[in-house]
Amino acid sequence: MQGRILVATNLSRESNSIVPVAATIAQAFPDKLYLLHVMPPKSVKEPERLEDFPPLTDFFRQDRDTHFSPPLKATVPVAKMYIYHDDVSRVILGTAKTKNIELICMSAIRAGSNFAWWSAGDIVETVIERAPCSVLCVRGRDLNESEWTRPRLRHMLLLTELTEGRNVPLIKVMPWVHRFNSMLHIFPIGDARGNGEQNALRELCHNDEVHTNVLLFEKPRNRTENLLRFIADTPVDLIIMTPRTREKFSSRLFNDVFVRLLRVTDVPVLLLR
Repeated sequence: MQGRILVATNLSRESNSIVPVAATIAQAFPDKLYLLHVMPPKSVKEPERLEDFPPLTDFFRQDRDTHFSPPLKATVPVAKMYIYHDDVSRVILGTAKTKNIELICMSAIRAGSNFAWWSAGDIVETVIERAPCSVLCVRGRDLNESEWTRPRLRHMLLLTELTEGRNVPLIKVMPWVHRFNSMLHIFPIGDARGNGEQNALRELCHNDEVHTNVLLFEKPRNRTENLLRFIADTPVDLIIMTPRTREKFSSRLFNDVFVRLLRVTDVPVLLLR
Protein backbone atom coordinates (compact mmCIF):
# COMPACT_ATOMS: atom_id res chain seq x y z
CA MET A 1 0.00 0.00 0.00
CA GLN A 2 1.38 3.39 -0.98
CA GLY A 3 -1.13 6.09 -0.29
CA ARG A 4 -2.83 8.20 2.33
CA ILE A 5 -4.59 7.14 5.51
CA LEU A 6 -7.57 9.00 6.97
CA VAL A 7 -8.37 8.57 10.67
CA ALA A 8 -11.86 9.82 11.54
CA THR A 9 -12.20 10.50 15.28
CA ASN A 10 -14.47 12.40 17.65
CA LEU A 11 -11.38 12.80 19.87
CA SER A 12 -12.74 10.60 22.67
CA ARG A 13 -10.46 7.90 24.05
CA GLU A 14 -12.76 5.24 22.56
CA SER A 15 -12.61 6.81 19.12
CA ASN A 16 -8.84 7.35 19.33
CA SER A 17 -8.24 3.65 19.99
CA ILE A 18 -7.90 3.16 16.21
CA VAL A 19 -4.91 5.53 16.09
CA PRO A 20 -2.16 3.01 17.05
CA VAL A 21 -3.24 0.72 14.22
CA ALA A 22 -3.36 3.52 11.66
CA ALA A 23 -0.04 4.97 12.82
CA THR A 24 1.69 1.59 12.60
CA ILE A 25 0.46 1.06 9.03
CA ALA A 26 1.58 4.58 8.12
CA GLN A 27 5.05 3.93 9.58
CA ALA A 28 5.36 0.67 7.65
CA PHE A 29 4.38 2.12 4.27
CA PRO A 30 5.23 5.41 2.56
CA ASP A 31 2.01 7.03 3.70
CA LYS A 32 0.66 10.33 4.99
CA LEU A 33 -1.71 10.38 7.94
CA TYR A 34 -4.78 12.63 8.09
CA LEU A 35 -6.59 13.08 11.40
CA LEU A 36 -10.15 14.34 10.93
CA HIS A 37 -12.57 15.67 13.54
CA VAL A 38 -16.03 16.75 12.38
CA MET A 39 -17.51 19.47 14.59
CA PRO A 40 -21.21 20.43 14.86
CA PRO A 41 -21.92 23.71 13.02
CA LYS A 42 -23.16 25.38 16.21
CA SER A 43 -19.60 25.27 17.58
CA VAL A 44 -18.14 27.25 14.67
CA LYS A 45 -17.45 30.23 16.92
CA GLU A 46 -15.41 28.13 19.29
CA PRO A 47 -11.64 28.06 18.68
CA GLU A 48 -10.16 25.07 16.92
CA ARG A 49 -8.16 23.09 19.44
CA LEU A 50 -5.63 21.12 17.44
CA GLU A 51 -3.94 20.15 20.70
CA ASP A 52 -6.94 17.90 21.40
CA PHE A 53 -5.76 15.50 18.70
CA PRO A 54 -3.66 12.71 20.22
CA PRO A 55 0.08 13.48 20.08
CA LEU A 56 1.93 10.85 18.08
CA THR A 57 5.61 11.72 18.55
CA ASP A 58 6.15 9.30 21.43
CA PHE A 59 4.20 6.54 19.71
CA PHE A 60 6.24 6.94 16.51
CA ARG A 61 9.38 6.27 18.59
CA GLN A 62 7.91 3.15 20.16
CA ASP A 63 9.51 -0.16 19.04
CA ARG A 64 11.92 1.50 16.61
CA ASP A 65 14.90 0.14 18.58
CA THR A 66 13.52 -3.40 18.60
CA HIS A 67 13.50 -6.05 15.91
CA PHE A 68 10.11 -4.96 14.67
CA SER A 69 9.29 -6.10 11.15
CA PRO A 70 9.16 -4.07 9.03
CA PRO A 71 11.55 -1.33 10.19
CA LEU A 72 9.41 1.63 11.18
CA LYS A 73 9.86 5.13 9.82
CA ALA A 74 10.98 7.64 12.43
CA THR A 75 8.05 9.90 11.68
CA VAL A 76 5.05 10.28 9.37
CA PRO A 77 3.59 13.44 7.83
CA VAL A 78 0.44 14.22 9.82
CA ALA A 79 -2.31 16.65 8.84
CA LYS A 80 -4.96 17.62 11.41
CA MET A 81 -8.34 18.78 10.15
CA TYR A 82 -11.33 20.38 11.84
CA ILE A 83 -14.42 20.53 9.63
CA TYR A 84 -17.76 21.97 10.72
CA HIS A 85 -20.73 19.98 9.43
CA ASP A 86 -23.78 18.14 10.76
CA ASP A 87 -23.31 15.10 8.48
CA VAL A 88 -20.20 13.28 9.73
CA SER A 89 -20.23 10.42 7.22
CA ARG A 90 -20.62 12.86 4.32
CA VAL A 91 -17.53 14.78 5.45
CA ILE A 92 -15.50 11.59 5.88
CA LEU A 93 -16.45 10.37 2.40
CA GLY A 94 -15.85 13.78 0.83
CA THR A 95 -12.43 14.07 2.47
CA ALA A 96 -11.51 10.57 1.31
CA LYS A 97 -12.32 11.57 -2.26
CA THR A 98 -10.64 14.98 -2.32
CA LYS A 99 -7.47 13.78 -0.54
CA ASN A 100 -7.18 10.57 -2.59
CA ILE A 101 -7.34 8.48 0.57
CA GLU A 102 -6.47 4.80 0.23
CA LEU A 103 -7.53 3.65 3.70
CA ILE A 104 -10.14 5.05 6.12
CA CYS A 105 -9.66 4.08 9.77
CA MET A 106 -12.46 4.34 12.33
CA SER A 107 -13.53 3.06 15.73
CA ALA A 108 -17.03 1.65 16.01
CA ILE A 109 -18.48 3.07 19.20
CA ARG A 110 -21.49 1.85 21.12
CA ALA A 111 -22.14 1.47 24.84
CA GLY A 112 -19.80 -1.38 25.83
CA SER A 113 -19.99 -4.06 23.15
CA ASN A 114 -23.74 -3.62 22.69
CA PHE A 115 -23.83 -3.38 18.90
CA ALA A 116 -27.07 -4.09 17.13
CA TRP A 117 -26.75 -7.44 15.38
CA TRP A 118 -27.11 -5.87 11.94
CA SER A 119 -25.10 -2.66 12.28
CA ALA A 120 -21.88 -1.19 13.66
CA GLY A 121 -23.50 2.25 13.78
CA ASP A 122 -24.92 4.62 11.16
CA ILE A 123 -21.69 6.50 10.47
CA VAL A 124 -19.51 3.40 10.17
CA GLU A 125 -22.03 1.56 8.00
CA THR A 126 -22.54 4.55 5.68
CA VAL A 127 -18.79 4.97 5.22
CA ILE A 128 -18.31 1.25 4.52
CA GLU A 129 -21.14 1.24 1.99
CA ARG A 130 -20.03 4.33 0.04
CA ALA A 131 -16.28 4.62 0.57
CA PRO A 132 -14.08 4.74 -2.55
CA CYS A 133 -11.37 2.82 -0.68
CA SER A 134 -10.83 0.18 1.98
CA VAL A 135 -12.13 0.79 5.52
CA LEU A 136 -10.44 -0.44 8.69
CA CYS A 137 -12.55 -0.66 11.86
CA VAL A 138 -11.95 -1.62 15.45
CA ARG A 139 -14.28 -1.70 18.42
CA GLY A 140 -13.68 1.48 20.38
CA ARG A 141 -12.12 0.95 23.80
CA ASP A 142 -11.59 3.39 26.66
CA LEU A 143 -7.79 3.55 26.58
CA ASN A 144 -5.41 6.23 27.74
CA GLU A 145 -2.67 7.06 25.28
CA SER A 146 -0.19 5.52 27.73
CA GLU A 147 -2.05 2.21 27.28
CA TRP A 148 -1.69 2.13 23.49
CA THR A 149 0.19 -0.87 22.16
CA ARG A 150 1.55 -1.35 18.68
CA PRO A 151 -0.14 -4.14 16.69
CA ARG A 152 2.35 -6.71 15.46
CA LEU A 153 0.25 -7.92 12.49
CA ARG A 154 1.98 -11.30 12.56
CA HIS A 155 -1.16 -13.29 11.85
CA MET A 156 -3.75 -12.08 9.34
CA LEU A 157 -7.02 -13.85 8.64
CA LEU A 158 -8.65 -13.50 5.21
CA LEU A 159 -12.28 -14.51 4.75
CA THR A 160 -12.79 -15.13 1.06
CA GLU A 161 -14.73 -17.05 -1.54
CA LEU A 162 -12.80 -19.78 -3.30
CA THR A 163 -14.64 -19.86 -6.59
CA GLU A 164 -12.35 -19.44 -9.57
CA GLY A 165 -11.64 -15.82 -10.42
CA ARG A 166 -12.06 -14.66 -6.81
CA ASN A 167 -8.35 -14.11 -6.20
CA VAL A 168 -8.44 -10.29 -6.28
CA PRO A 169 -8.58 -9.96 -2.44
CA LEU A 170 -5.47 -12.14 -2.20
CA ILE A 171 -3.59 -9.94 -4.66
CA LYS A 172 -4.39 -6.85 -2.56
CA VAL A 173 -3.57 -8.50 0.76
CA MET A 174 -0.18 -10.06 -0.10
CA PRO A 175 1.73 -6.72 -0.01
CA TRP A 176 0.59 -6.34 3.61
CA VAL A 177 1.63 -9.93 4.36
CA HIS A 178 5.09 -9.50 2.88
CA ARG A 179 5.64 -6.08 4.41
CA PHE A 180 4.87 -7.29 7.95
CA ASN A 181 6.36 -10.77 7.38
CA SER A 182 2.99 -12.22 8.39
CA MET A 183 1.26 -15.54 8.12
CA LEU A 184 -1.97 -15.24 6.13
CA HIS A 185 -4.63 -17.69 7.24
CA ILE A 186 -7.22 -18.12 4.49
CA PHE A 187 -10.73 -18.96 5.71
CA PRO A 188 -12.69 -20.30 2.70
CA ILE A 189 -16.33 -19.36 2.27
CA GLY A 190 -17.77 -22.65 1.08
CA ASP A 191 -17.15 -26.34 1.65
CA ALA A 192 -14.45 -26.85 -1.04
CA ARG A 193 -16.33 -29.80 -2.54
CA GLY A 194 -16.80 -28.47 -6.07
CA ASN A 195 -14.13 -28.51 -8.77
CA GLY A 196 -13.88 -24.71 -8.78
CA GLU A 197 -13.24 -24.57 -5.04
CA GLN A 198 -10.70 -27.39 -5.21
CA ASN A 199 -8.79 -25.71 -8.05
CA ALA A 200 -8.77 -22.42 -6.16
CA LEU A 201 -7.44 -24.19 -3.04
CA ARG A 202 -4.58 -25.72 -5.02
CA GLU A 203 -3.75 -22.33 -6.49
CA LEU A 204 -3.76 -20.62 -3.09
CA CYS A 205 -1.57 -23.30 -1.54
CA HIS A 206 1.08 -22.86 -4.23
CA ASN A 207 1.03 -19.06 -4.47
CA ASP A 208 3.14 -18.49 -1.38
CA GLU A 209 3.57 -21.57 0.77
CA VAL A 210 5.76 -19.73 3.29
CA HIS A 211 3.20 -17.05 4.10
CA THR A 212 -0.18 -18.68 3.43
CA ASN A 213 -2.17 -21.24 5.35
CA VAL A 214 -5.49 -22.42 3.90
CA LEU A 215 -7.86 -23.48 6.68
CA LEU A 216 -9.94 -26.63 6.32
CA PHE A 217 -12.54 -27.75 8.83
CA GLU A 218 -14.22 -31.04 9.57
CA LYS A 219 -17.63 -29.36 9.39
CA PRO A 220 -17.18 -26.51 6.87
CA ARG A 221 -20.86 -25.56 6.94
CA ASN A 222 -20.51 -24.45 10.59
CA ARG A 223 -18.81 -21.30 9.39
CA THR A 224 -19.44 -18.95 12.28
CA GLU A 225 -18.56 -21.58 14.88
CA ASN A 226 -15.36 -22.48 13.00
CA LEU A 227 -14.40 -18.83 12.64
CA LEU A 228 -14.90 -17.91 16.30
CA ARG A 229 -13.07 -21.01 17.49
CA PHE A 230 -10.10 -20.27 15.23
CA ILE A 231 -9.92 -16.67 16.46
CA ALA A 232 -10.10 -17.84 20.08
CA ASP A 233 -7.25 -20.33 19.52
CA THR A 234 -4.99 -18.21 17.27
CA PRO A 235 -3.37 -14.82 18.00
CA VAL A 236 -4.97 -13.12 14.99
CA ASP A 237 -3.89 -9.47 14.55
CA LEU A 238 -6.00 -8.44 11.56
CA ILE A 239 -9.18 -9.83 9.99
CA ILE A 240 -9.80 -9.09 6.32
CA MET A 241 -12.85 -9.47 4.11
CA THR A 242 -14.55 -7.71 1.21
CA PRO A 243 -18.05 -6.23 1.49
CA ARG A 244 -19.21 -9.07 -0.80
CA THR A 245 -17.69 -11.67 1.52
CA ARG A 246 -19.39 -10.00 4.47
CA GLU A 247 -22.72 -10.32 2.68
CA LYS A 248 -22.12 -13.95 1.65
CA PHE A 249 -20.96 -14.99 5.12
CA SER A 250 -23.73 -13.28 7.06
CA SER A 251 -27.37 -14.01 7.58
CA ARG A 252 -29.14 -10.68 7.88
CA LEU A 253 -32.00 -12.32 9.76
CA PHE A 254 -29.75 -13.69 12.48
CA ASN A 255 -26.17 -12.48 12.41
CA ASP A 256 -23.75 -10.16 10.63
CA VAL A 257 -20.18 -11.48 10.66
CA PHE A 258 -18.57 -8.02 10.69
CA VAL A 259 -20.61 -6.86 13.69
CA ARG A 260 -20.12 -10.20 15.43
CA LEU A 261 -16.35 -9.88 15.12
CA LEU A 262 -16.41 -6.35 16.53
CA ARG A 263 -18.39 -7.65 19.48
CA VAL A 264 -16.19 -10.59 20.41
CA THR A 265 -12.66 -9.37 19.64
CA ASP A 266 -10.43 -6.31 19.82
CA VAL A 267 -8.84 -7.29 16.50
CA PRO A 268 -9.16 -4.69 13.70
CA VAL A 269 -11.36 -5.71 10.77
CA LEU A 270 -10.45 -4.54 7.27
CA LEU A 271 -13.20 -4.19 4.63
CA LEU A 272 -11.11 -4.45 1.49
CA ARG A 273 -11.77 -2.68 -1.80
